[in-house]
This record gives sequence, C-alpha cells and structure tokens, in this order.
Amino acid sequence: MATTSTTGGVLDDRGYRARIRFTTHGVAHVDADDWGSLGYGQGWACARDHLGTILDQIVKVRGERAAHWGPGRDDALIAADLGYRVLDLTGRAGAFRDAQSDRVRALVTGYTAGINRAVAEADAGEWTAPEWCRGATWLRPVDELDVYAWLGDVALMGSGRNLVQLIGRAVPPGPDGPHPPSPIEALGTPAIASNGWALGGDVTASGHGMILANPHFPWAGEARFWECHLRIPGELDVYGVSLLGTPGVQMGCNRHVAWTHTFSAGHRFTVYRLDLHPDDPTVYRHGDEHRAMRSEEHRVEVLDGEAVTRTLWSTHHGPVVNVPMLGWGEQVGFAYRDANLDNVGVLEQFVGMDRAASLDGFRSVFHTVGALPWVNTLATDASGDVWYTDASATPRLSAGAQERFRARLDADPVAALMFDFRIAMLDGSDPDDDWLDHPEARSPGLEPPSALPELTRRDLVVNANDSHWLTHPDEPLEGYPVLCGLERTGRSPRTRQNLVQACELAERGDVVLDDLIAAVYDGSSGTAALLLDAVVERLRAAAPYVVEGHPVDPVAVAEVLEGWDQRVGLDSRGAALWREFADAFVGADLRRSGPLFAEDFDPADPVATPCGLAGPMSDDPSADPVLRAIGHAVRVLAEAGVAIDAPLADVQWAVRGSSRVPVPGGGEGEGVLNVLGPVGALPASSLEPVTPSPPRVAGRDRTGLGRGGYQVTYGTSFLAAIEMTADGPVGLGVLAYGQSGDPDSPHHVDGARAYAGRELRPLRFTDADIDADPELRVTELRGGRD
Repeated sequence: MATTSTTGGVLDDRGYRARIRFTTHGVAHVDADDWGSLGYGQGWACARDHLGTILDQIVKVRGERAAHWGPGRDDALIAADLGYRVLDLTGRAGAFRDAQSDRVRALVTGYTAGINRAVAEADAGEWTAPEWCRGATWLRPVDELDVYAWLGDVALMGSGRNLVQLIGRAVPPGPDGPHPPSPIEALGTPAIASNGWALGGDVTASGHGMILANPHFPWAGEARFWECHLRIPGELDVYGVSLLGTPGVQMGCNRHVAWTHTFSAGHRFTVYRLDLHPDDPTVYRHGDEHRAMRSEEHRVEVLDGEAVTRTLWSTHHGPVVNVPMLGWGEQVGFAYRDANLDNVGVLEQFVGMDRAASLDGFRSVFHTVGALPWVNTLATDASGDVWYTDASATPRLSAGAQERFRARLDADPVAALMFDFRIAMLDGSDPDDDWLDHPEARSPGLEPPSALPELTRRDLVVNANDSHWLTHPDEPLEGYPVLCGLERTGRSPRTRQNLVQACELAERGDVVLDDLIAAVYDGSSGTAALLLDAVVERLRAAAPYVVEGHPVDPVAVAEVLEGWDQRVGLDSRGAALWREFADAFVGADLRRSGPLFAEDFDPADPVATPCGLAGPMSDDPSADPVLRAIGHAVRVLAEAGVAIDAPLADVQWAVRGSSRVPVPGGGEGEGVLNVLGPVGALPASSLEPVTPSPPRVAGRDRTGLGRGGYQVTYGTSFLAAIEMTADGPVGLGVLAYGQSGDPDSPHHVDGARAYAGRELRPLRFTDADIDADPELRVTELRGGRD
C-alpha cells in the first residue's frame, strides 16, 4: 500500500527506488530520494555480498542456532541460544523500533525489505548464494524486528554477546554440589585493536584536518565492514563502512566531517561477585538483607536431538553467569549488568554523525543522543580542528566504589584475573558498588556525556586501544571515571609506536595524505627499536646453548637480527623470529620493568618508557629470560618449518577463495601499527566456514604460528586516509579483505591483493569521480513497500 510523506524525505507515495553505482572493488554508491529507499538499496547490496552471514546472525539472536546446527561443541550452541533467550533481544526489539525517529524507522524498514529482496532473488535463481548457506532452512525472509534484534546485538559487541554462553550455563549447585564451570572458550573476551589518528591544520600541508582510519577486525564472520556511499539530496551524503547487516555508515566522512573509531579500553559491563546464603545458592546478600534471585524457564530446540529446557536465574544486577574456572559455587556466585542492553539510541547516534554539518555539530550528537556503544572517536573537519572522545556507554560508580575497584586489582587475585580478561568485578554484596543514576545520562546507571573524556586540539590526537589518558603526550587526560580506563599506567608497544610515528610527522609538519598511508605500511617495530641492538649484543656474548632440547647458535641468530630491517614488510627477513621472541613477554612485561625491560614505566615520560634491556638473570644462557625466549623462538620456528631468516612474504599469507595472497603486517609484541595475524582480538560468533589454518605449533596461541608460518584471519580491515577540504573530502583507501564474503566473487580477493600491493584507490565522493571509475556498473533498483 502506498504511503504518503508526512516528514520530508522519509516516505513517498511510490515504491522503493534506489540507484546503485558500483565502483572498483565493488563499493556501492546508493542514491535515493527518501530514507526507506536508501535503506532498501543498502540492505539489498550488502545482502548480495553477505546474505548468509547476516541471516545466520539473526538466527543467533533469536536463540535458534541449535535447531539448525545441532548442540555445538561442548553444547556451545545450546548454551548460547539459552543466553540469548535470557537477554531477550527479540523481545526488546519492539521498544527499540518505537524509540526511533521517522527517518531511522524508514531506513530500517527499507533495509529489511532490501535483505528480503536478496533472499527472494536467491530463491528464484537470479543469483547464487555461497555454497555454505545455499538452500539452508534458515535462509528465509526476516522481519524488521529481527533486524532491530541484530542491531541490539551489535551494541553488545563489547559486552553481553561475549557472555551468552556463561548465562546459558548458569545453573545453581544441586545435591551433588556445583556444576562444572564454563569452559574458557565460552568467554568471548572483547580484546582491543585498531589505530586512529586525527591530524590538525597546524601540522598538515593544507591547513585542513586529516584522518587515518586503521581498524583491526576479523577477516571472516559478522564483524566485517562493508564499504558504501549513501546519498539523499539535501539530507545525507556520507561515505565509509558499516558492520554487516547494519544501516547507515559507522566510520568515514560526509561533506563536512571525517571520523574514525578504535575499540575502547573502558568497560561496558560489570560482573558482580555475590555472597550466597549458606542454605540456598539462589539467595544473595545485598547490604544487610538477603535477596532471592528470579528464575525463568527457557527451552531451545536441538537438531536431531531432544529439546533442552533449563531454568536460568537473575539478580537485581542482571543475569547470573557461570564464570570459567570459578563457576557458580555454594558460597560465591556472579551476575552481570550491561551498559548497552537498553541502548535504543545507537542508530540515532550514527545517523546523527552521518548528517553532521560541522565538527561542532558532530560533537553535539555525542552530548544530545549519547548512545555510542563501545568505541573511541577521532574526528576533524576542513577548519583543521581535531577532536577525540571516549563517549562509550560507561557505568557510573561512586567515588568509594571506584577506589575499591582500583584497590581490588592489586589485592584480589580473582579481580585481577578477571581484569586480564577485560572484566571489571564489583562487590555485589555492597550497595555502594551498585551503579548510580544521573539525570543527563542516556540510561539509568550510566555516566553522562559531560563526565566522559574528550580533547580538542590543532595538531593531533591518537588512540591505539589504550585508555584515553595519552591521547596526546603533552596533554594527558586525567581524573575521569575509572571504568573509562586506567590513567598513568604503561601503554602498549603499539600505542607507543603510534605516538612515536604520529608525533614525528607532526613535528616535521606539512603532512599530506600519502604520509598517513606510509606510516601504516612503514611497518617499523617499536620493540625492535627499543631492544634489538641490546639483544644482538647479548647473543654475541653468549656461548651456544640448548633450549627445550633444541640447539641455539647465538651468533647465527644475531646475524639474522642484525640483517632484519626491523619492519614487517613482505621483504623483511627476521620478522618471524622477532615475533616469536617478543611473544614470550606478555601483559605487564611489555608495560613496565621486569624480565624484558630494565627501566620501569615513568608516567612523566610515558612514550619512552619502559626501556632498556633487562640484565641477564643467570650465567646460564638457557636460564636468562631473554636468551631463553630467543631459543624458544628458534625452536618453534624450526618445528613449523620456517627458517629464521625467511622473508615475511614466504611465511605470512591470507587465503581468499582459492587464492593465497602474501600480506605484510605484524603482531602486538612487535609494536607495529599494521596488525595482521592468525589470532583475532575480537571474538566472532559467525558459523560461516573459514579455510582451515595449518596445524598450529603447540603453545603458539598468541602468534598463531602453524606449519609453514602464519595464515592471517584478523587485522587491518578498512585502511583509509581522508583529508577534509573546503570542497569536501579527498581520500585513499582499501577494504583489505574485500567487499564480498562469497569466495567465488572477484571482490573476495581483490581487496587483499590491493592491500598487499599498496594499491589504495581514491574514495570516490563526487558524481564526476564516481562516473569516471573504470569499473563502473549501475543498477536501478525498484521494489514495492509492504
């Protein structure tokens, strides 16, 4: 039935109409006259590239995967289905939809119709879905509430979606005692990765602002980006990337502002330790009273098996969780509360950013909508101002609760262990550890936008997933809530290298776009710059030794390291050796003095410290942590069949369809900008199959070293440099893993080849640039409105 417009640009009295111009690498430029048609074009084009992945996620948030795929390993799909039933994203979807503006409702309704058109076309044989999902029973049309439920799950990417198995396994102790703790694999720890720079007019050649976007995300599954350009005359003109199945653009530029994101180091949820009643583990103490947990029975169907019915429990904090290694005991249990479970403003947040007409207007969206879920933001405009904020949803605690949280990290081994997994633990028995409300916050229990860190400058702001504290080395951000992230603490090697390279460019001045791309491809290792010469000196002074039964020739190793260019480029020889060496030192070893660094972290000199190679702890080379780490690296490389002087191009590759593409990049231990490797920091929940990696060498879970080297599955994704000029954005970029998830599509491999070859393309923003693209294809899309 035709719908008449009541709000300019929201609906019209025709069917959906969109014009899509596809340019090099399959980038979709969608033009429409109304928001519904824009969503229709975007939803259809994205679904044609990733239909199976999008619909699998919708099955996931419904809690129906076990019905289609079976119980999963260790009943993982059953547990996840039950966890999603508790979170009830589908039940919350109606309120999510009803909270949207007319334009956003039309956008999502159209996006849903676009997905369903792609489903219908696949059913009719007009195109062929990828083999893994072709003909699947769950490859069927979806309702717009399904899309809202999926968008709710995206908002939980830094929180609850990583705990669903823990929720689904939370059963109280019975007559025979506690049930087993959740397996460690059930906890999807949202570790952090990405680099973002904003360079201001005081340091750029043009006096305009520039952005470097270098998010590190999985190369498979639902957490991939899809590149697009969305336009409605007089309403919207935005270019960038969106996560699969999400309308709008989350990172990129419009005619006035450019921005990028990095995963925030702050906390989007808290876990509460519960003191349980000695006679009933479903009763917990809160202050001077005991409270009974609430229970609800949930049932999930299981393919080729019996349905599973389970009673699951909640507290006033939120659902009970079965924590790995700890479980739900007779005296102690755990519950969690989520800052984004009720985030119905996330779409309005991004659409507001997409439509901002100035940097001030962009910033105001963060203060008026305040619904950014889990990322830092760095932005700029043609004036040359640059702005940083971590406006992510953050629980609000009292001053006493914050102080106790800090103390717990040093005094409580359980709290410290959880913090290592990016979990903030509070005392569920102390009412003063409950979240506090604030009238200006987006939701009860959260910090208001005015309490969150932000910084405006004219030279640069940088973030590489450490907290807000060292966004600029000359202007540390201090005094913010502790759950925004720790201050005056050691930074990661990658953060330090980002600051070194960005500050060197800023000090030089006259920065141009090519400088930003070159900084990523430079591939310089920060830890090598700090330590390699001293490591070589120690090797040359050592006699031959044996580590783990493998002989080590220290002089030969020293010669390889001396010959290494201290980079992670395709021609770099010795990069794998340094990677495996650095992997012996993790966590605190890389942030303060200890077995690796001699001089401790100094908050007055945070970029340069810690530094200096720690002295030998033994006259026996095999007992010295540094030489032992070298020996271990030599041994595991030998086991993998990798020569210690092999060029990186021979031992690091991506598989895209039937193609093997050598790719540059390194890991966190090397301290490089261009992260790429077999091990991902952001857990994916997709059931989309991936090419099996070579058998992994035992103990190489952090580097992912396997037979023959490193098959990468995670890292640099959308790499872009954008300058904001008086005439709009000018940029270069590439989607490193390609635009399509279909292994048979040319756009599944062309991005990887371009990334590996440093062949970035222009980000085509104007009609003239789009129409001049050598691979231009045009589709006129028409469809009826329900």
